[in-house]
Amino acid sequence: MRVGIIGGGFGLRVQAPLIRLHPEMEVAAVSTMMRHELPDEWPRWDQAPVHYKDWAEMLDREKLDLLVVSSLPVYHYRMVKQAIERGLPVICEKPFTMNRHESWKLLELAEKSQAKVVIDFEWRYLPVRQKIKELIANDAIGRILHFEYHISSPQYAGLETTPRGWMGEKRKFGGMLGALGSHMIDCLRWLGNDEIRTVDGTVHTHVPRGAGETRDADDAFFAHGMMNSGFTFSIQLLSGIHHGFGSQLKLFGNKGTITLTDDSVLRFGEAGGQLTEIALPSPKEAPSCISAEAQAYYPAFYPFLEKVYDYIKCSQIDADLPLIEDGHRNQAVLDRILGS
Repeated sequence: MRVGIIGGGFGLRVQAPLIRLHPEMEVAAVSTMMRHELPDEWPRWDQAPVHYKDWAEMLDREKLDLLVVSSLPVYHYRMVKQAIERGLPVICEKPFTMNRHESWKLLELAEKSQAKVVIDFEWRYLPVRQKIKELIANDAIGRILHFEYHISSPQYAGLETTPRGWMGEKRKFGGMLGALGSHMIDCLRWLGNDEIRTVDGTVHTHVPRGAGETRDADDAFFAHGMMNSGFTFSIQLLSGIHHGFGSQLKLFGNKGTITLTDDSVLRFGEAGGQLTEIALPSPKEAPSCISAEAQAYYPAFYPFLEKVYDYIKCSQIDADLPLIEDGHRNQAVLDRILGS
């Protein structure tokens, strides 16, 4: 499978080396729009990808089997639209588009042409999250009463001293709601197997100036609401702070409770009992030939990639694979939070 990647940041640093590990995938071409320096290790690859500075030219010249759109969100609509019109399967980064009007147009176009569009919510495939999904499916906690997902990350000093670039610009969909909030909303919809009925939210910039920049994209967000089935939820993230407490995911049910700390410590307790840590199999070790950054994504992205391959080559759709409808529904929730 010949893969093309658009994006000079995450796409080249993380996605490209992980795609290259798949025995049936080849990173055939890459297109960068602003940062044109390729990773240092690429010249040592057996077959280096063709490098383009114009993504449309790459699509015109290369015969691809899959396109990975890992550019800025402001460009996603045009890139995914062109891929759909060419009959080219796509993996698109999140946030999927700039707003639900764009995502709806792409959804309609994809449904009309039966295009294969996957959204990069790869954290569904993290083994510990798959275990939570299994516990819920086996009725371990019964009917869900409340879902809580809170993250606090101490980045105040970094926000003062390190440029954020487009991530600090609201007009380019920078900010943490798009970067991490989209994943958290997807986790809510996926684990809850439900859609959001009501949602209210607030986004805020605690550190609007730093490293010579003035920023208007959020570094904090807060959202709460109710799902169609009646359970409530609370999602929030803080990054402009000096002390953080990591990631805490909690599911409260009428038969028990599940907690997940920093995507590594899973606890479960039945009603009337204590929360007890669940021992998990040792994760498959990431290959040492890739960077530490890519290794961090390996446990989730590689199994996600295997399901993408099965979908594109064999039309086998895994129940957990996030498709274009998930991208549109996620986008609609982001819009509602931003419009609150």
